[in-house]
Amino acid sequence: MPPFLATPLKLLLCGTAAIAVLAAAKIAGLSPAPLLVAPGSLAALLVFLVGLGFAGFLWWLASRCFLLLRDPATTPEQIAALRDLPLALPEGTVRALLALIVGVIGLPLLLFSQTLALNDAVAGYVNGIIAGVFGYYFGARSTGPDAQANRRLGEALEGQQRANDALRASEAAAREAASQAAQPDLLAGAAAALERHLGVARILLQRLGPALPAGLIPPQAQSAIDMAEQALGLARAGGADLGAIQAAASALTGREGPLATLLRAAAPLLPAAGGPLAGIALLLSAGWSLGAAAWRRFRAQLLDTPHDPALFDPGTITPASAELRLSEAPIFARLFQPRVAEAGFLASLLDTCLREDAAERLWAGYPGFANPAEASEGLAQFRRALLQDRVESDLGADTSIRAVQSLQEAAPALRPAANDRVALPQLGGGSDAQAALQALTLLLGEMREARTDPSRILSEIAA
Repeated sequence: MPPFLATPLKLLLCGTAAIAVLAAAKIAGLSPAPLLVAPGSLAALLVFLVGLGFAGFLWWLASRCFLLLRDPATTPEQIAALRDLPLALPEGTVRALLALIVGVIGLPLLLFSQTLALNDAVAGYVNGIIAGVFGYYFGARSTGPDAQANRRLGEALEGQQRANDALRASEAAAREAASQAAQPDLLAGAAAALERHLGVARILLQRLGPALPAGLIPPQAQSAIDMAEQALGLARAGGADLGAIQAAASALTGREGPLATLLRAAAPLLPAAGGPLAGIALLLSAGWSLGAAAWRRFRAQLLDTPHDPALFDPGTITPASAELRLSEAPIFARLFQPRVAEAGFLASLLDTCLREDAAERLWAGYPGFANPAEASEGLAQFRRALLQDRVESDLGADTSIRAVQSLQEAAPALRPAANDRVALPQLGGGSDAQAALQALTLLLGEMREARTDPSRILSEIAA
């Protein structure tokens, strides 16, 4: 049997059963005359039966609702929507049911008011109730669609707002969780950077500072070191404070930090092309990448101590290169320029200058010097020129390119241009600039021994 016929058939069978009961009572001699004699009793019975019918109808609706709730296909949003409905029934069901009760009971009472012996006042009350209920019901139905549409639109907007608020809250929670997850890594990175700069500051202040002119190391350097040591001590003890670590690092890496101050002091010795600060940063970065022998020559050149013959590898300096550098040694140029054309003269002179006792040999074997001191001074000038030639050869184009690339993350003032090349400083400047350059050279030597890349240090300071 089709499901839509089952309920009407049940109602028909119930009615048939009731009629059969009445017919059986009549056949058995049990007349329903009392009910006919008392119409009020009959009306009361009918109202009671109608009430039972509507109660059964409500029970049937509720059972259908429970089936919907138990259905796995019902979503949580649908269940939440049912909570806002009267008796969890479809919207308008309760109003329609009330209107039906009034109509089914009230209309027969009104139509048979005389048979039921109802006075005019009671009939007027019944009429008013019926008119009021029907007027409200059909009036609500006529204006309902717009109001319902507006209400549903408002509910949809409210739901969207709640969804947006929930999404924003979840995003904020995700950002907070990511921040908390990244906090240990951020703290470890800040502590490692502070430790690097603290090591540099200690070398400059405690080991090199006493030999430097007053004022090259800023007076607040010691307090910055103390702040950094305190922040790192707390970090090692488990009471790390990211703000304290960053503040201590700023004191060491800022413009008034010891390294930035020395860089600015030594910058005038560098050629102006590309910027003096970029030039000194490029020079230090290139020195880091040199091999052991090239580094010894580089250090001797910057410290202006080209006195060790071991700096020159045998065979690397030819008479031709010696002749080119002869003009850069004024004393030698004055005495020996007329003799460069003599066969074997430059080779002999070069051999003499690269010996341990070169000054004594020059004074004894090469006339023209005013005194032994002038011979020693001329030898120093010539060796300095020869050393510069070897260092310039060591600092080739490849070394410059690597040094430029390593400083691309540095501050703009320390960042060389892509086509910049390493240039040697112009020695003989002011005493403070020369002292600052020598301090930076010795610092670079310490960093080479500790395997600390100066490019990383330079990329973290604000010069």
